[in-house]
Amino acid sequence: MAAIRITQSVGLGGANSLNDVKTVQTALNKLLKLIPPTQTLIVDGRLNPRPESSKTIAAIKLFQSKVLNMVRPDGKINPNDAIFRKINEKLALFNSQKAGMKDPQLF
Repeated sequence: MAAIRITQSVGLGGANSLNDVKTVQTALNKLLKLIPPTQTLIVDGRLNPRPESSKTIAAIKLFQSKVLNMVRPDGKINPNDAIFRKINEKLALFNSQKAGMKDPQLF
């Protein structure tokens, strides 16, 4: 998976357009499997109607806390914010690792 692009925010209080949510779900599936124990997200472009029960929002918060060391993860990704840029940075490292480069530090 190459760098992702989203047009609107995804997560708690976000616009959560179908395609943007699918994009984030797919990217998180690639990266979060490296943080055990993490279950794969269903890539359906939807969030749970009750945000506090959304596995996608929980995955966003996990990424924020484990990778960005956020003390209070907010469960939201905005286009071109620090979280969005970090996802793309980690995807690039993940792809270079898949291409045979020496074990880059993903997390």
